[in-house]
Amino acid sequence: MECPNGCSVSMKSVPVERIFYRAGKPIVIRDLEMHVCPECGCESMPLRSARIVETVLNGQMEPIGQFTAPLFQSAQPA
Repeated sequence: MECPNGCSVSMKSVPVERIFYRAGKPIVIRDLEMHVCPECGCESMPLRSARIVETVLNGQMEPIGQFTAPLFQSAQPA
């Protein structure tokens, strides 16, 4: 796949981990295939990955585990 930004190299298919939100709560999908341009970093989600995200967000797939992480705020409260 060619980069939509017109870069001279082809996009590479790589597995990524992404956070999405369902009913205001974060969920993580790992090993999601994305096309990434090695030159500019532009990302594109293939239809197959978009369908997986849709299935997960619609609650049609069961989670395989739980994920917790520390939460940080970028600015200190006054």
